[in-house]
Amino acid sequence: MAEGRQGLVFSRPKRDLSTKSHYGLRMSQSAPFRLFRQLIAFIGVGAVATTLDYAVFLVGFFIFSVDPIIAALMGYAAGGALSYGLSRKHVFKSERSHRSAVWRFMAVMAGGFLLTGYAMRIFVDGLLLAPIVARILTYGVVLVFNFLTHRFFTFGRI
Repeated sequence: MAEGRQGLVFSRPKRDLSTKSHYGLRMSQSAPFRLFRQLIAFIGVGAVATTLDYAVFLVGFFIFSVDPIIAALMGYAAGGALSYGLSRKHVFKSERSHRSAVWRFMAVMAGGFLLTGYAMRIFVDGLLLAPIVARILTYGVVLVFNFLTHRFFTFGRI
């Protein structure tokens, strides 16, 4: 208690600003919990971006008869554009400026774009897999690359 101008005033203990508030409750988050939450959010954002990616791929491949590798790259570009805004806001909560983060994001997207093209080429032309199966396998390869590079390079949170 502290004595104020109008009598006794009860002082509150200072809050730990390193905790997050969830529905009015304060809770401390361990590093593994933060990483798990971030990974779940990344997968959720990825599901939304992948839906757009796959839709563009399917329309390009089945409706417009675009080469499956080109259709996959078109889908990757469309999903990647959506992914930037969602990842910045909902996954990594970056304090990095947009100007700094966007060029990093584009560099990672370029790497993922090349990786998508090479993986599709290997799966379709080398292993003779069906394009739809090849695209699904490519998602897995690129998912790992994207999460690690965005986490450590683009948005700079360890």
